[in-house]
Amino acid sequence: MNITTQPLGYILAITLTCLGAASVVASETKTRITFHIVDEGTEQPTAAMICLRNTEDDTVRLPPDGRVMQKVGSTEEFYQGISYNGEDAGWIGPIRKMNGRGDNMDRSYVYEDLPSVPHWREPISHLVESTFQVTLEAGNYRLSVSRGMEFVPVHLKFTVGNGEPTEHTVNLRRWINMASQGWYSGDVHVHHPTRKKSHREFLLHYAAAEDLNVVNVLEMGHHRGTDFKQLGFGKEYREKRGNYCLVSGQEEPRSTFGHIIGLNTSKLTRDLSTYDFYDIAFNGIHAQEGSLVGFAHFSWNGCNLPRGFPWYVSTEALDFVELLQFAKINRPDYYDYLNLGFRLTAAAGSDIPWGSTIGECRTYVYTGDKSLDIDAWFDSLRRGNTFVSNGPAIFLTVNGKLPGSALKPKRGDRLKVNVRAVGHEKIGLPDRLEIMTGSGIVKSITREEGNSEDLSIDFELDATTSGWIAASTTCKNGALAHTTPVYLIVDDRPTWSPTEGPELIKKQLTAIVHIEDEFSSDKSLRADGIRERLGRARAYYAKLLQAMESSP
Repeated sequence: MNITTQPLGYILAITLTCLGAASVVASETKTRITFHIVDEGTEQPTAAMICLRNTEDDTVRLPPDGRVMQKVGSTEEFYQGISYNGEDAGWIGPIRKMNGRGDNMDRSYVYEDLPSVPHWREPISHLVESTFQVTLEAGNYRLSVSRGMEFVPVHLKFTVGNGEPTEHTVNLRRWINMASQGWYSGDVHVHHPTRKKSHREFLLHYAAAEDLNVVNVLEMGHHRGTDFKQLGFGKEYREKRGNYCLVSGQEEPRSTFGHIIGLNTSKLTRDLSTYDFYDIAFNGIHAQEGSLVGFAHFSWNGCNLPRGFPWYVSTEALDFVELLQFAKINRPDYYDYLNLGFRLTAAAGSDIPWGSTIGECRTYVYTGDKSLDIDAWFDSLRRGNTFVSNGPAIFLTVNGKLPGSALKPKRGDRLKVNVRAVGHEKIGLPDRLEIMTGSGIVKSITREEGNSEDLSIDFELDATTSGWIAASTTCKNGALAHTTPVYLIVDDRPTWSPTEGPELIKKQLTAIVHIEDEFSSDKSLRADGIRERLGRARAYYAKLLQAMESSP
């Protein structure tokens, strides 16, 4: 018996009778639906992130055949590398878990019950092309479409009947265009191999779908070797398409003392014989023109923070910290180290594949350019012209100067502080805006019910002592943004706090003692090197404490 499949996907079931005859019963018809995703501002087609759900049984459906999603993707996919296949009309990106408890095999356990992206409450998201198709049985559905933080997400409800193929156009509209104001977004912590062209194509499509300008792709090292291997390092290995760029870097060293990030590097800095002597790695990274050193996982005290951090920060070689990650921010430790006089740029990184998606938290860097200049982006990151966000935008100036700037007023000078927090109700509408100094919150404002305008604070502040000024905003859905400080150097005095500093130094010395105790009976060369470096840190803090105690 010959059975012919109908062109629109009719599925025929064969029921055999006891006499051997067959009756053919047509099952439920499936209809082909075509979606076109368009950037409303440019009128150009664009890749995006989606989640398609049947609203009757709450199942997630996947293109192109409308199958029910059985399980989310794993971190292992990223170790192996995801290949983009432009010749496959049904190609979709990895299925990323966006909500629910993670076990590190699907998304980080650090999120706990927090959504990976505050405005995205769908269970998953995955990448699709600007035009994609899916065949669905009759029923009611909802297509959710997102493209990063600067576009308003769309939730399209539609009904499928037993009829002809249909088409839908989804127009994505920006609520803000940060690049047009000179601010370019970046993720400082992405893991994926780049040796294959198909892997790099995947990352570039991913960046476009999330509207993420700078993707820092890190080769990840450990004592046994490295993972997520890069094609190469340096300018010749950058991949740039329009305003989206891949830049290779490293997460190395990685030990029980913490994880270090090297950005914009020209080679992999790796030496197993000195692996725990982090200052050597810092020097090796900084010796490469334009490179930066950062401390990973600062946002959640992860990977043994503060175990190694009090030691590393005393080298004064850390350019930035991951202040925001996994929907968590670490204000208390950040303010402590600012009050010890350290200048630490605020950065954010997803740590995908343990994070759910690239750019779920972002480092916005001001270059002032009309198009993306990668060298300028890293230069401005080094200067601290940044804020971090997983939703709203926040703009801070002191006497017209951006975050990261160091002002040198005289005692008694008046400083003009201007802060503005902006958002969108479908992304995160700022509910509270705060301005902080080393002594605490100096100004704050809370949104009045029914008011949808930007939150802003403009005031004048007397320059009395050296220190820092930063701003943060929070939204009711959990989204937030925080700036790098503006530093105040009044009458050429250091920015540490003579009142807060001594107690903070005691905390650092306590952490150092714990490490010293671990190595008290170890006579190895490694232990000798660690003790030597802890001694340098002790001397650093002793000198700093002496300066604080003698300060008028």
